[in-house]
Amino acid sequence: MKRGLLIIGIVFAVTFGVVFGTRVSADALAVIVGVVLGILAGIPTTLLAVFIMTRQRSGLAPGSPQATGHPPVVVINAADRTALTSPSTPPLALPYPSEATRRWTVIGDVDTES
Repeated sequence: MKRGLLIIGIVFAVTFGVVFGTRVSADALAVIVGVVLGILAGIPTTLLAVFIMTRQRSGLAPGSPQATGHPPVVVINAADRTALTSPSTPPLALPYPSEATRRWTVIGDVDTES
């Protein structure tokens, strides 16, 4: 009985595919195949996302230990910054002044300087 239903289902699917394939244009068939393959390509990504989400939720169980208290506060005094540089090394110099300002020449423009 099961084997008969399986054979009938396969024959129905093949017949439907042949009839559908002969009546639909090539562009429509390409769109349908693209949509089906796109959905099939998204299945592994979806399964991976679900696996990661369930794994993260299990790590956040109510019985898990959580950090208590406040984080430590670190204060850096500005006076201590001078101790970081040694007196033998001079402070960094400013960069050399740049050349004179640029002169722009617009091609096809009338020279207005004369």
